[in-house]
Order: sequence, then C-alpha cells, then structure tokens
Amino acid sequence: MKRCLPLLAATVALGAGHASGCGDALPAPKRTAESPRHVVVWRTTPSPPVVGEHFTVDLAVCAKPGARAASAVRVDAQMPDHRHGMNYRASVTALGGGRFRAEGMMFHMPGRWVFAFDVSDGATTERISAEEMAR
Repeated sequence: MKRCLPLLAATVALGAGHASGCGDALPAPKRTAESPRHVVVWRTTPSPPVVGEHFTVDLAVCAKPGARAASAVRVDAQMPDHRHGMNYRASVTALGGGRFRAEGMMFHMPGRWVFAFDVSDGATTERISAEEMAR
C-alpha cells in the first residue's frame, strides 16, 4: 500500500491542477470530468435537470498540457441500468474559446444517467463520461 500512496497523491494533484481555471466563466453549480487529454466542466439549466423537461448543457472543454484544443463536442446521455439512451438528440453549438452549448436534451425517466461527452480535437475523438441523477 505504501508504494501506491505517492502515485495516488500525484494523480489527485495532477487532476486538481488541470481543472483549475477551466470553466471559471460558468455559474455554479457545475461539475467536472477528465480524460487523459481534456477537462470538461459543465452546468445544466435547469440544475438539476427535471425529468420530462428539456434542458441545456453549457460546457467548457480545456486541453491538458501537450493536448490539442477541442474543435467539436457531441453530448449524449445513457441510462445504463435500463440499457437505453435519451429519446432526443442534442444539438451542440460551438461558442468559441473552448465553450459549447448542447440544447434539446431530456431525461424522460428518473434514475441514474451517464453523460457522454465525445471530444474531438480534429484528429482524434475521446469519450468522457460522468454520472447524473434525474429525479
């Protein structure tokens, strides 16, 4: 266990450092998810999303050191416990400066949903996932 502690501390420190400053312009409450190359900070309106009502996701995508900036993002959500996704496909608009807005999302039933942010830098696409509860 002692061998793992320095690695764990370094991982936590790196994660916190990369998220610093990303999405500062988004009002609270906001959430953060990371991949090896990008940090996604997002906020839903309304927050939290209301079951059966459309909501918007405003997000900022920041490249980690050595990674290319995001040129496009696709936003979706799945309900893994029920093995299905949303009934609607969100439209995503690039707002500039690594900011995006996804409109037309809806959680049509309560429970555990998983957001999927497909971040493209023009050469590669990676999926960044994060859980959300709908009540």
